[in-house]
Amino acid sequence: MSRAQNTRISIAAVGAVGVVFAVGAATASASPSVDVHGGNTITARVSGEKPGQSCRIAATGIEMPWRTVNSDGTVSLDSGPVRHGRHEARVVCENPRAGVSSAYTVGHEQDVFTGQWAPAFEFLQHHRLDFLTPRE
Repeated sequence: MSRAQNTRISIAAVGAVGVVFAVGAATASASPSVDVHGGNTITARVSGEKPGQSCRIAATGIEMPWRTVNSDGTVSLDSGPVRHGRHEARVVCENPRAGVSSAYTVGHEQDVFTGQWAPAFEFLQHHRLDFLTPRE
């Protein structure tokens, strides 16, 4: 094998390893996401979280227990009964071994609506017409 062929093979190998590291870093740095909805209760679906973490919905007047993230990185949350109206809700996750000091918000705080008119208010908010929704 000539020296030029060795050089080409070495360059190809280094390039392939670089692509593997870049893809791995991009995958490893993906942050968890959350989908929050109102209705009769406030619900949330967290995905991409570390298995074993604990998560819950946090909002004024809501005291729900922590739920453990499944081995596939997902957890479904439900606030249970809440007052009807607008809620500023967020999902908080933490490492149960480290406790409160490890708590962080997944995604961002969102306005969600509960009660009979929740679907209509969420539709208006989704279409950037939230100035038509009630403020409490």
